[in-house]
Amino acid sequence: MNMKHIIRDRPLLLCLTIAYLLLFFSYRDLSIFWYIYTASMACLFVLAYHVERPQNNFKLSGTLMIGFLSGMLMYIITWAASKVLPAVHPPLQNQLEDLYILLSPTETWQYAMLILLIIPGEEIFWRGLIEKRLLTHIKTVQAVLLSTLLYSLPLIFSGNLLLVLAGIGGGLLWGTIYAWKRSLSMVIFSHLLFDLLLLAAFPLVRL
Repeated sequence: MNMKHIIRDRPLLLCLTIAYLLLFFSYRDLSIFWYIYTASMACLFVLAYHVERPQNNFKLSGTLMIGFLSGMLMYIITWAASKVLPAVHPPLQNQLEDLYILLSPTETWQYAMLILLIIPGEEIFWRGLIEKRLLTHIKTVQAVLLSTLLYSLPLIFSGNLLLVLAGIGGGLLWGTIYAWKRSLSMVIFSHLLFDLLLLAAFPLVRL
């Protein structure tokens, strides 16, 4: 891995610093999480388009098929993990419930922001900007792994291990798809389907 090229990429490092600061403050006061996180994603969305022109190779049939299959796969893996991990370590059940309290939309505007801004913003920033720039410096597998680490690392600010593990799983899946197809619409659709299954259609816990 040629770290020198990455270290010299000042726009990349600046964008990561801004993202980490915004995510740190998003998780500081969970009572206003939705407001701060939504504003943070709006900032990162604008930043991504200012710094880098995200690459989006769009093909409707591929977007729908691969997006659907990968979104379903991510949900099935998450569902299986939600059954196995708390059985192995019971305190994780409390973390799962806490995660739903934090992330589940409860108002119409939250669902709207999730669909129209938050999920597109996450993918455009982390895949369309961060991973795309890494792909210009290092090999594909290395770029996917490093972008996954960078994507999941700030989730530690939430204090929730399951969220970090979900970030690793999502980072690997959506990072691989983006590196393979260079399609933001595909990973956005996959991420959107996963979140709607997880948070609305078939939640893993009932609060």
